[in-house]
Amino acid sequence: MYRASGGLAAALFAVVLIGGCNNAQSPSTVAKDVNSASQKAQENTANAEKRAEDKVASADKDVRNDQRNEQHVAAVEGEDVAKTRAAGVRDTSLARCEALSGDRQQACKDQANAAYDMAVAEAKQQRASNDPKR
Repeated sequence: MYRASGGLAAALFAVVLIGGCNNAQSPSTVAKDVNSASQKAQENTANAEKRAEDKVASADKDVRNDQRNEQHVAAVEGEDVAKTRAAGVRDTSLARCEALSGDRQQACKDQANAAYDMAVAEAKQQRASNDPKR
């Protein structure tokens, strides 16, 4: 008998709970709940938008830094290539100067060295104008 009355009590309790869930609330309570939910939704949306803006700004900054680093490396390597090319041209020219003698040989070497110095100066100038870190 106890089991039957316990089951009956549980069934009645469930009916009361279910019935209580579908009761209409007063218009002022509903308006208050709607207003509260609307404000919470606006706050959540504003917070999500702020987080999104912050993440995009951070990503933009990272991209700008990466681009700056890439430009720096390109400028440094471009200078190195230009100097290496100039050294090769100078060495080749100096070797050709060996075919000459006397003042002509010295003039040839002076010209090769001057051309090298000019090429190195141009490489440095090119880097200075292209390197964002200088």
